[in-house]
Amino acid sequence: MDQLQALQGYYRKKYDVEISVSQPVPVDSNLRDGSRQQLRAEALAASLRTTLPEQDRNTILIGFTTEDIYPVSQNWRFAFGWRSSATTSAVVSAARLSLPYSGLPASAERSSTRLRKIVTKDIGIFYFGLPRSFNPKSVLYNQIMGIEALDDVGEDF
Repeated sequence: MDQLQALQGYYRKKYDVEISVSQPVPVDSNLRDGSRQQLRAEALAASLRTTLPEQDRNTILIGFTTEDIYPVSQNWRFAFGWRSSATTSAVVSAARLSLPYSGLPASAERSSTRLRKIVTKDIGIFYFGLPRSFNPKSVLYNQIMGIEALDDVGEDF
């Protein structure tokens, strides 16, 4: 919850965007792929609308989980996040955000920056209506396929 409150303050200050944080909601066990020990990203993002039915259809929903996710529709081992345009909802997984790689150790600050980048991309696309980018330095970069690429993108649109 502390990280979510930090994100609230960050987006209010940087983009003048008001964000509400709901109470935690349980993850339906049907969204879990037991053989992979991961949540199904598409179904998880879409489930936010049924889990939080009191939300206006114009409200952008971004769910957060510490569990690993993967998109069933792609041939990927995992995803940092997933967006559903049909439901204007997204899910962000913190499961791999603390991963180190050669020459760059893990840190709480780095994990927070990575989380912010993923959420900023969702806000840029859903709230500001910005297109995905082919610029590997843009937070809207469309080909973030690993932790190094996530670290390489900037934090701005």
